[in-house]
Amino acid sequence: MKTIALLGSTGSIGTQTLEIVRKYKDKIKVKLLSASKISNRLLQQIEEFKPEYIYVQNYNKEIDLNCKILTGEEGILELSNLDVDLFINGISGIAGIKPTYYLLKNNKKLATANKESIICLGEILKDKYADIFPIDSEHSAIFQCLIGNKKEDVKRIILTASGGPFLFTPLEEFSSITVKEALNHPKWSMGRKISIDSATLMNKGLEIIEAHYLFNLPYSKIEVVIHPDSIIHGMVEFKDGSVISNMSYPDMRIPISYAISYPERWETQTEFLDFVKLGKLEFMSPDLERFPLLQIAKEYGEKGSYYPTVLTVADEIVVNKFLEGEINFNEIPEYIVKILENVKFNSPQNLQDILNIIEEVKEVFQKISN
Repeated sequence: MKTIALLGSTGSIGTQTLEIVRKYKDKIKVKLLSASKISNRLLQQIEEFKPEYIYVQNYNKEIDLNCKILTGEEGILELSNLDVDLFINGISGIAGIKPTYYLLKNNKKLATANKESIICLGEILKDKYADIFPIDSEHSAIFQCLIGNKKEDVKRIILTASGGPFLFTPLEEFSSITVKEALNHPKWSMGRKISIDSATLMNKGLEIIEAHYLFNLPYSKIEVVIHPDSIIHGMVEFKDGSVISNMSYPDMRIPISYAISYPERWETQTEFLDFVKLGKLEFMSPDLERFPLLQIAKEYGEKGSYYPTVLTVADEIVVNKFLEGEINFNEIPEYIVKILENVKFNSPQNLQDILNIIEEVKEVFQKISN
């Protein structure tokens, strides 16, 4: 029986993880569930999976959950010390930074879909990244393609991007794109923030930085190609000219299941590929005029120091403003660049430095937007 602690259990990654637990309840025991607050969904999960621990940021003590409640800063420290076989971080955004930091510091086995924490902590925890198990479909694909191969034999890795809902939308129409349209991803079912990032291609830009840290590869060896079919999730080209790819229909349960079952592979409820039905696969270069954030993310990722953290926080702030209807879709890159151009910090040396940068970036945005 493998024990897991699931952070972000009520979100997209969390609920899909619990689908796998439900299927393999004889192999997996949920020891901890975590969410930002008590909700009907969390209460249902507690009733079904009966975890020993619950972590919530804000806990109403009037609710009896019949398990040990962890909350606040002390709760994060306590959960990061639990005796668990695998911690799964499905938290969305920069809220995942603290638990990621403490879990890595405590040498816990971590599988993560929280790219923001990987990027923000990359400058101070590089030596801890080798044992992280990536859940993002693209990074899981690269991980699998590298198995049995030497890093020095890699010529380049190729991350694929669907292109999002606006791949063929004329640039002049970007100012009138609605939140509902931006959330309507053509291939993947995801949370709100990552759906907007996919629509701007910022998600792929962040994945470039994440790949740099996870696989310890220079940016010159990381490329992106648009692949609207979303069948190939990642490729590795080696110095002898051979290319290994990872393919499946788009289904996050596959990389989540592999993270839990590794080095085994368990059956999932996904549809299997029918190559005759597929017929052909399409690839194209990214349009950097319509999707400038892809190049911006790579450029500021290469700068290192505090820039990856600023970029990540700026994106989260600005995307939330779009989701709240306060800015237009086409203004997202403009505000992110303004923030990047109006900050200057010392290179972060520890977690507190990262947290200070996050708070100061929020203040910079307030000045810029007023």
